[in-house]
Amino acid sequence: MSKTAVKKRTKFKKPFSEKIAPVVFLAPAVLMLIAISVIPIGYSFYLSFQSYNLAMPPSTRHFVGLENYVSMLTNQNFLDSIQWTLTFALVVVVIETVLGLLIASMLNSEHSNRFAAPFKTLLIIPMMVAAVVSATVWKLMFYPVYGVVNNTLDLLGLPQFNWLGETFYAKIAIIIVEIWMATPFCVLVFQAALKTVSSEMIEAARVDGASGVRIFFSITLPTIRNFIALVVSIRISDALRAFDAVMQLTNGAPGASTETIGTTIYKTAFRYNNVGEGSAGAFIFFVVVSIVAVVTMMIMRKRND
Repeated sequence: MSKTAVKKRTKFKKPFSEKIAPVVFLAPAVLMLIAISVIPIGYSFYLSFQSYNLAMPPSTRHFVGLENYVSMLTNQNFLDSIQWTLTFALVVVVIETVLGLLIASMLNSEHSNRFAAPFKTLLIIPMMVAAVVSATVWKLMFYPVYGVVNNTLDLLGLPQFNWLGETFYAKIAIIIVEIWMATPFCVLVFQAALKTVSSEMIEAARVDGASGVRIFFSITLPTIRNFIALVVSIRISDALRAFDAVMQLTNGAPGASTETIGTTIYKTAFRYNNVGEGSAGAFIFFVVVSIVAVVTMMIMRKRND
């Protein structure tokens, strides 16, 4: 190596303070992440192999291997909760996506300029209210005797239902509440997405005689498909973790028919004091969510291709 090359290399060599600066600035965030995320997850994974009952002295805790995982996977209530959670997530995500896209398209039309702004303000309210508060209000509305929903059905001459006392109607009630809370998020994202659609392309299609439906499916949807994939991915992960609305509306009743994976894990660990099985259920839940997320991404990628 020539002396000139050595001098250039020495000249552009960064001082030690510049090299260490990124480490210094990132270290607190990394340490905090490890403290509040990595360590608890690791400890929970350790507990999933232990026989750990909160009602018993710590000295009774011992290693049981995969027994907790086998116990959860052979627990019919837990298996039923997985099936119901997956069904619930599929139904609410499809309805929220379609409904959100429909409302966003209506608000983005030329004829909605007068009421679009106040409607957007009202639309944000379900997002601003805590899930527990929303579920509590809906629970009062679903009460069979003096609830607003049944009274409205009675005024319309329609039959009334025991919304929270029968399995089918309890599941419908949970789906309704989840859609009410999450649809505004879909609407806001899709409204932003629709702003990216080229107005020139739409005008050209109209000049060529294309109908509104043809423009929507041929121009609008292909343009915003990445936004749709984003909304679907986020909403699936959120729907699979449904907890607050279920606990407040039905607490898993009637029986255990409306228990989701989250509520089942919570009750196993903290109501029945079996932390070992609860931790095992949590990691099974992690595997389920990961599989659903990967499958969703693969489907969306194929459609994009």
